[in-house]
Amino acid sequence: MSQRFFSFDPRPTRIALFLGACLLAVLTAWALADFRGGGGLLAMARAGISAGLMLTFLVSVHRLRPREGWGITLDNAGVRVARPFTGKPLELHWGQIDSVRRVGRKGSVLGLFLKEEGRVLVTRHLFARKAVYEELLAALEDRLPPSRFDA
Repeated sequence: MSQRFFSFDPRPTRIALFLGACLLAVLTAWALADFRGGGGLLAMARAGISAGLMLTFLVSVHRLRPREGWGITLDNAGVRVARPFTGKPLELHWGQIDSVRRVGRKGSVLGLFLKEEGRVLVTRHLFARKAVYEELLAALEDRLPPSRFDA
């Protein structure tokens, strides 16, 4: 098997987080205006909470940006999964992976079930298009045997 790379590019998630941050900026300004108008400590608490959420959303937008090497790599040795919020990728050898299954009501989560250490979940929203996600699933299912729980 040659090396194949499936990049993460969660555009809809990033857009939703940015729009949420914009809405929270408006709510922060409104709460600060209310505080200046005599709203008291409750208005300042609302401003602080909405500002904190806004900054959290903006940091998430930044961390979820597409970058080189950020995705899933399949090669002869195994699977390398980049983690969305940490810098170090997760290295899995083919012998460690017991099965691959779709998880969730809509099958929008890829589950790599390991023989000893548990599971690794990769959600569909990390990919720009559904076709890339389906191609990754097909490549993994070609390499690994079907789940022993299938009928």
